[in-house]
Amino acid sequence: MSNDLSVSPTVMINRIVVREATPIAAHLARVADLRMRLEQAQIAQQARATQFDPDAVVPPVISGADVDRLV
Repeated sequence: MSNDLSVSPTVMINRIVVREATPIAAHLARVADLRMRLEQAQIAQQARATQFDPDAVVPPVISGADVDRLV
């Protein structure tokens, strides 16, 4: 099985939904909720970085480990 570093963010979000034993009917809503939380966390991270350096750029989320850290 692969680790979180080699998993894409989309796959990691789906894994989280399955791991939480979300009912099948609510999977899509839970995925949308986690995607929203991920985007909000990215925006907050960018805001924190620009407080210290206005030109700071936060690297994009590219792995499942980033998703676990932010969500």
